[in-house]
Amino acid sequence: MVPTTYTDDLQDCAILLVEDDAITAIDTKAVLEMAGAKVIGPAYSLRQGLHWLGDRRIDCAVLDINLNDGLVFGLADLLADRSVPIVFLSAHSLTVAPPRHRDRRLVRKPFGTHSLIGAILGAISEYRTPSEARTA
Repeated sequence: MVPTTYTDDLQDCAILLVEDDAITAIDTKAVLEMAGAKVIGPAYSLRQGLHWLGDRRIDCAVLDINLNDGLVFGLADLLADRSVPIVFLSAHSLTVAPPRHRDRRLVRKPFGTHSLIGAILGAISEYRTPSEARTA
């Protein structure tokens, strides 16, 4: 999963990463950092994800759906209430998601570097105002 090419498409983006599988979390963090992101986490549980949320600036969240201590949708609700773009990272479909989250971007595991980065960029661009999009 670690990329073979470098990209800075996520330069200075603060990305909350919540993934309970340690190897996937480490690989995902490496991909995001190589793309220039500032990774918050990884959080390995829902509880840790809630802890990392705090008052931090978060430009996007990458969330595994099924964590060891439950489904991630409570945290996704809090992020959505703060207008944080969300990308789900899972081997499962979004049919288990509450209606509020069924139209979010989903990157299926195992994932490719470009599909993950593309999903994050797409999610972020959907939340930008027209003036922010012009300056990007």
